[in-house]
Amino acid sequence: MQNLKKSMLLVLMAVFVASLTIVPAHAQGIEATVPFDFVLGKTTLKADNYRIQMQGSFVAIVGAQGRASYALLLPGSDAANRNGQPYLVFTRYGTESFLSKVVFSADSIYNLPRSAREKEMMAHVTSGEQVAVLIQPAR
Repeated sequence: MQNLKKSMLLVLMAVFVASLTIVPAHAQGIEATVPFDFVLGKTTLKADNYRIQMQGSFVAIVGAQGRASYALLLPGSDAANRNGQPYLVFTRYGTESFLSKVVFSADSIYNLPRSAREKEMMAHVTSGEQVAVLIQPAR
């Protein structure tokens, strides 16, 4: 039984790593200039130009220096119509901004799970302000 659990864990880890390294031919990618620092998971990313790309059930956010940060995508339900343009939605609590939604198109809307830091901020602030950043499609 213990060997079966270890084998399954190894297979799951291999699939996870493979999903991060394989870029599907139909991968959606967009480029964005984010004018403020923001949090993605446990990582604070600086204001910069970013390439946002879907890789399986993860979103890869690659900064100008080529460093990538990954976050799990969860299917989203609805999004505001921004003339068909892709956009990012950040939720701001005080001075901290958290990437909360990636909208590639009207049919491709994804939420990012709340991090422990965001949940902590939610407990201390009555409400978060949502900020949408319109972005240009990748070339």
